[in-house]
Amino acid sequence: SLVARNRRRYGGYLVHAGIAILFLGVAASSAFHAQRDVRLGPGQSTKLDGYTITYRRPTAAILDDRAGTGAPISIGAVVDVRKGGNHWVMRPSRNYYAATDGSGGAIGRFFTGDSTSEVDLRWGLRRDVWTAIQPDLSSLMGPIREANRKFGNAPGRVQALIIAALAQRYGNQAPPATFRFIVSPLIAWIWIGGAVVLLGALTALWPAAEARRRRATSLAAARLGRELSRA
Repeated sequence: SLVARNRRRYGGYLVHAGIAILFLGVAASSAFHAQRDVRLGPGQSTKLDGYTITYRRPTAAILDDRAGTGAPISIGAVVDVRKGGNHWVMRPSRNYYAATDGSGGAIGRFFTGDSTSEVDLRWGLRRDVWTAIQPDLSSLMGPIREANRKFGNAPGRVQALIIAALAQRYGNQAPPATFRFIVSPLIAWIWIGGAVVLLGALTALWPAAEARRRRATSLAAARLGRELSRA
């Protein structure tokens, strides 16, 4: 075929097209990037780039400890996102791991150790929507201090029940939380452009069928020559 006979040329075309797509994605995502940090209580909404974003309700759970590093407490939110006729739900969260140095007390250390932000992403060819949450745990500090005093020396199973109850308390009486919402257009096209560049490079570097046949013939001739020299 035409492409097979001119792999380098058409591979080069693909590489240039991929670079153009990649730079289009970078330029659009930088120029039209929208971000908002906002504090919302359950039921409250905000708007960003034509999207209506509503904090529906908090979530709180003790996750499985599959890695054996201490079961994290997951504090998050259920968020509704609407634009025109489109609607979806996002669930950002933050995972809290127990402090290994015991700071915060026997109970409190599960809320005062390291934490990781679990960002939720809705991606598409036209734009990506990101959301993250920073829960406000200040309302739990009083109950945590009381739990440290009463249950600091309790068996581990009892302490686990107290920790779960404190997490559920947040879920039932959550204060406003701080959210970060980001809308980035054409991020997917950066990845598409990179894939096209890779495809073009492979097309240009892949040897043509005739070159492969010549190489196979040369190898066969060399092998035959070695066999004859041994005879």
